[in-house]
Amino acid sequence: MRVLETERLLLKPIEAEDLNFLMQLRWNADIVEHIIHSPISSRTQQQWYENVIKSGDLVLSIFYKDEKDKTKITLIGTIGLYDFNYRHQRATLKSMRILPEYQGKNIGLEATDLLMDYGFNVLNLNKICCDLFEDNVARLKGLIKLGFKKEGTLRKHYFHNGKFKDAAIYSLLRTDYNKIKKKF
Repeated sequence: MRVLETERLLLKPIEAEDLNFLMQLRWNADIVEHIIHSPISSRTQQQWYENVIKSGDLVLSIFYKDEKDKTKITLIGTIGLYDFNYRHQRATLKSMRILPEYQGKNIGLEATDLLMDYGFNVLNLNKICCDLFEDNVARLKGLIKLGFKKEGTLRKHYFHNGKFKDAAIYSLLRTDYNKIKKKF
């Protein structure tokens, strides 16, 4: 896979040296509040990484380019496409995690848009799905801005922080994405 790039961001496949950073993201209280998966041990993290390599899932590290010196980059998050089904030309968007100090700057939106473009126009996917907590308002707004449509709600689908939470199911079709993309 090639590196994906915008003026501000660089997305590249996660590497073993990124795992310590990913562990920090998984244990960050501000991030854990909004993600489906709970914190894990370093051993489980290593097993996860090995499974990602074997499975063909596309997990990318998000790097932020320094505003003054674009050659300086800082690892700030992750994003990924999982559960590829090439027969039906679809995948699932997951693993969006960004350090809190970089949130609120449309970085998640920009990274998602870049990955959607790659998924639809390079991998030839027809549909990309996403499920997330219904109370993750910032992420929902970003998905809707990119053209994702709500397909439904899975009631009390995840047990998180001592209670059951609903999951919102969203999807984006290539035809809808290409219409929206022209507006950006």
